[in-house]
This record gives sequence, C-alpha cells and structure tokens, in this order.
Amino acid sequence: RRLLIGANILVALSVVTVASGYGYARWKFGQIDKTDLCHVLRCGGRSGDDQPINVLVVGSDTRANFDAEDQKKFGTTKEAGGQRSDTIILLRVDPKTEQAAMLSIPRDLYVPIAGANRTDRINTAFEAGADRLIETIEQSLGVPIDHYVQVDFNGFRGIVEAVGGVPIYSPARARDKKSGLNIPNPGCVTLDGEQALAFVRSRNYEYFENGRWRTDPTADLGRIQRQQDFIRRVLKKANQKARGLDLIAINRLVNTGIQNVEIDKSFGTGDISRLALRFKSLEPGAVQMLTVPTVAANVGGASVLRMKQPDAQQVVDTFLSREPPPAEAADSSEAPAIPPASIRLRVLNGSGAEGQAREVGQAMQELGFNVAGLGQADSFRYTDSVVSFGRGQRDKALVVQSKIKGGTVLREDPTLRAVDVVLITGGDFGGVSGAATGAREAPTSTSPAPATKGGAKPSPGATEPPPAPGAQC
Repeated sequence: RRLLIGANILVALSVVTVASGYGYARWKFGQIDKTDLCHVLRCGGRSGDDQPINVLVVGSDTRANFDAEDQKKFGTTKEAGGQRSDTIILLRVDPKTEQAAMLSIPRDLYVPIAGANRTDRINTAFEAGADRLIETIEQSLGVPIDHYVQVDFNGFRGIVEAVGGVPIYSPARARDKKSGLNIPNPGCVTLDGEQALAFVRSRNYEYFENGRWRTDPTADLGRIQRQQDFIRRVLKKANQKARGLDLIAINRLVNTGIQNVEIDKSFGTGDISRLALRFKSLEPGAVQMLTVPTVAANVGGASVLRMKQPDAQQVVDTFLSREPPPAEAADSSEAPAIPPASIRLRVLNGSGAEGQAREVGQAMQELGFNVAGLGQADSFRYTDSVVSFGRGQRDKALVVQSKIKGGTVLREDPTLRAVDVVLITGGDFGGVSGAATGAREAPTSTSPAPATKGGAKPSPGATEPPPAPGAQC
C-alpha cells in the first residue's frame, strides 16, 4: 500500500493499490485505461520478484478530459497543437535494497527521435505516441523501461484536491502571470488543485528579492526542481490519508486515478502488490531525486538543452545503481566526489547585494547543481556565507562549500526537508569558483550587523534572529 504511495505523480496509480486493502482494488483496477506497449517494454522478460523495475511516468498536457470552462482557460488539445509530454520522469524501485529513485528528463532535451530521421526536443516524441517516447528515452539514456504510466492535467489537479491541498515552502513571494501562480507571502503555503497545477507547470516563474520581481534564471530546470519537491510533498500527504484510513480521501484518489490515468497492459495488480509488500516502510523523503544534467544550446534560433557529459552518464549510472569506475586517489582536502546534479540546492541572498540570489543560482546551475529555489534570507546582515545541510547530507554540503569564494560556515539543519543544502550568501561572499556567469560580491557595509544564524559572525552586542520560517514545512 505505502510503496505505491511512494511512487508519485504516480500517486494517481498508487492509490488504486491502496484500495486493495479494502477489497475492491481488482474491480477498480480493471476500469483504468490500458495500452499495449509490450513491443517496446520489457514485458515479462525478467525473472524473479527481486529485480529492479523502471517505470516511465509521463504528465501529458492533453486537454481531452477538460470541461468547457477548462477549455476556455487552457484551450483544446487541437488548439495546443496536439498533446506533449509536459513532465517526463523515470521511477526506479529496487526490491532487494528497498530503495527508490526518480530521474527527471527536461522536456527541452535535444536528442535523436527514435524511428524518425530528425533530432528534436524529447517531448515532441510523444506526439507520435508513448512507444516513440519510450524508444527515444532508451536510445538516448540507455535506461530499459519495464512499465508505463500516464496522467493528465485533471488527474494531477484531482490528486491535490483529494488530499485537501498540499503545503509547500516558498523562500520568497512568487508568481507566474501565464500559469496563474500567485504566492503572496514567503514561508509555508497550502496549494489547492488550481494553484498546484500552476506551480508545477510554471515556465515563467518570478520571485521577489530586494524589493523587485525577478525572473527565475533556472528556467525549465527550476521547474523540474519544483515538480520534484511537490511530488515528495503530495506523496507525504497521500501517505497520511492512507495510514489514517481516511476512506473519503482514498475513494477520491482512487476515482481520480481511474478517470485520468493510463498504464501499460502488463502492469498488473500482482506487480503492484509485490512492490507494495517490499516497500511497506518506504518514506517519500527517502526517494532519491535526480535530473539529467544539461547545457543550454541554440539550434536554428530555438533554445534547447543538450546533455552535459560526462555528468549525464554519471547521473544515469547513479539512477541505475551501477558501480562507478574506480577513481584516482584524491587529496584528502578535496571535496567528496559527488555529482553536482545529485545535489538539490536552495540559494538565499543574505548580504543584500542587488539580485545576488539570482546570479549565484545561475552560476551554481552552470556547474551542474540542481537549484531548487531562490529568495532572500531572513536578514541582509550575514557576514560569512552559510552552507546549511539536512541530516546525512554533510558531504553534499562540502561540495557546495568548495565552490564558494570567501568566508563560509558549515552547519547541520535537522529541519531541512525539501532540499539537501541551503546556501545563504554573506558579506564575505567572493563569487562562485569555475562558473562563467559572474556572481557579484556583497557590498561593503559600515552599519552594525546583527547576529546571524548558523554560526555566521555576529557584530558585538547583536542578538540572534529566529530561523527562517518554514524550513520544516
């Protein structure tokens, strides 16, 4: 039951498994739309229940199930130029180790399209059907796929409504005029179905820093980070409903899954039940979140993303639990050998330098880090930069610290949940090592600086402010 609550946008599928605990799963399961993809999937080609399983989860932007009101807001599928894969995620579950990982694939990733004599954005492969997308992913990333799950707008929105909204932490006021996102205050905020959809689909995300609205420079990669954070949170909320035997919420989730989810024919209740038994203790926060590393490119005047090698291969190997090649002995003073793409990082402006969070976030993204949020700290009077890390994430913090010029303070923050590391720039911030994008140093201030959290140097006689709200949200 809890495994499949452990897998998702997938919550839509997983809650059908929850229903099995109440005696009517097979009947409900039989109502889900199924498609025959065995010609491209590894249907039945593996032996044993302990083998890892790779599931392709696609969020489709089809408007097929929209009512008249939604069609006015989002348009019809025909007006949108067909259906595209708005979200592409590979889920891997390993029954032997009881571990799970999710690998997000940017929709603008520029790759050869399988079965077509062209190279294009990967989400265009979906126009020709799920089988074309599956073949393109296997060909480009070398990841074999066992099962397929597709959920549309209505499914995602219905999941959020069924669990009563989902709380997120926003480090700053945020908005997107095109998607309709509006977060009027930083900190913890509960999103309903409409705002949740606007949040995860936002491609023109803006946040408020230093008295101005600023465009998120992380673009589609930032969107992926917001999606990953939200998936973890909706999993947690669905988990709570299932454990608490909230039958009304469970029934709503099940019906949402039936109406708005499509799976491959070989993905049966037996497969799901076995996974559920293996992963009964899986916590959503334990699901490793990864993203294919990319670099920006321009093809025929269009902005696209190309895979950044060898980083992309390292991340795929991590996702598939492959043993990395033996590394040369490193100096003990060097940072741990952790791919930046596996580190979820939030950047906050703690110095007051104009637009510094944006610039530092962009520089860290250039180095391959998964930048999952920008904003301003609780004070502009930090002296040293502060690198905070969650439980068990010290090595990742050391990697971040190794890229920061100027004074830095390392500290553990057990309340940190949505990201691995938080970087707060201080007055001694001197830039980002190895990044082409400039990140301005903090302005020199002659006014007394109040104490700062996390061990940053306080001025004499200053008092310590409270921690930033919502870290544990």
